[in-house]
Amino acid sequence: MIRVFHGDDGFSISEAVRRARVSVGPEEVREPNITVLEGGSFKPFDIVAAASTLPFLADRRLVLVYGLLESMDGRGNSRGSEWDELPGMFADLPGTSDVVFVESTTLRPNARGVKAAGPGAEVREFRSPRGPALEAWARDRFTRYESSASRDAVARLGWLAGGDLRLLDSEINKLALYAGEREVTQADVDEMVGEAREASIFAAVDAVLESRPGVAMRLMYSLLEGGTSVGSIITMLARQVRLVLLAGTLRADGVPQPEIGTRIGLRNRYALDKTLRQASRFGKDYLALTHRRLLDADLDIKTGKMDERLALEILVGRLSGS
Repeated sequence: MIRVFHGDDGFSISEAVRRARVSVGPEEVREPNITVLEGGSFKPFDIVAAASTLPFLADRRLVLVYGLLESMDGRGNSRGSEWDELPGMFADLPGTSDVVFVESTTLRPNARGVKAAGPGAEVREFRSPRGPALEAWARDRFTRYESSASRDAVARLGWLAGGDLRLLDSEINKLALYAGEREVTQADVDEMVGEAREASIFAAVDAVLESRPGVAMRLMYSLLEGGTSVGSIITMLARQVRLVLLAGTLRADGVPQPEIGTRIGLRNRYALDKTLRQASRFGKDYLALTHRRLLDADLDIKTGKMDERLALEILVGRLSGS
């Protein structure tokens, strides 16, 4: 079977990939029957050859292809015409093989990359939940961990996590263990999620760069109330902008994705995927302007020209395009 996983919900995509891995067979025989292809060095034949191999002591064979379909679209397309022949090459694959294309961005239904997966491909878009959908997701997650939470607790968690499902899942698991058989309350969230404030900075940075000023400011206020300094927030913003610049430059130079992660110090695939996605969205002019605004805010605070909280609010508004 040919599948395409795409969208901005990296956490749910990673869970879908994990389930695909489990479907291969028992843990002791999975890795020899899983092929991972990423970067720019492989060809159509490499995918087909890996998928044409029969599973060894396992139920299925799995081929995971990262970032291919996205790279086939837009002005930055570097994939030759041989990729247009890929659907026909899939026709004779064994019924025991699965090929999963994993993309960290949302693909257009009629995009060249989607067409390359073939007309029979199962295409699944994973959208990050927002608002009531995010709260419903959190309640379902509590149920998975054999727990429950009050409405106020769920709302508070959503505020703190800012839509970061990976962080939200981690905190829900921790709260479920802490509360045991009783319902998780807002007081539990306030007591236990304090340790996640550093991770919440990353969620706030994402919200700024992804032009979600409302989410960004709620997270900023929460961080400030929890004792995080304005200086720390600006430092984290500057760090992420630097990573986005470096990642974009390295990708333009043809550096494979795993090596990009090594060079910029991001070994977590989810964080690297998000950084590369931001590099695709923001040009050098925007990032240069962001650097100047970060510097201006830092100088305004250190010279006493502006109250630090006001400076942060203005900075977030400007960077997120409000």
